[in-house]
Amino acid sequence: MALQLRQGCATDLPAIYLGEESYIRCWEPGHEAAWRSQMERHLTLWVGNLDRLTVAVMEGQFAGYGFWAPEHRYAELCSVYVRPAYRRLGVGKALLDAYLCDAARQGFRHFRLSVRPDNPAKFMYQTAGFSCTGTGRNDYLTYERQA
Repeated sequence: MALQLRQGCATDLPAIYLGEESYIRCWEPGHEAAWRSQMERHLTLWVGNLDRLTVAVMEGQFAGYGFWAPEHRYAELCSVYVRPAYRRLGVGKALLDAYLCDAARQGFRHFRLSVRPDNPAKFMYQTAGFSCTGTGRNDYLTYERQA
């Protein structure tokens, strides 16, 4: 299957919503009510970072997305989501690489992300040169990398 990456746009917002909702339901079902109560905050984050949204497409189908936001001197990876049918095909790695390239192109040299300790994506981040720097909010592991 051929993977294509493209710049995200406003019409991708429903798919972003569904991806984030799927993540919450799968990994943090106890936080779903709190997540829903903060929907205005989520929408502001998603819309405010559309120019930092990359969408993955395979065989003409929406396969996943990743987006990041500037946070002080860091480029913070906000989310990478790959639809289940497209996992383990290199989509997540391609989205991670797109984030690193885009942030570097915009002048960032410090990259950061957070991930649940039981999320297997942490191995992808480690392979990409991220190092665990501690534990943050909600007991997520924080990872950092420099260019």
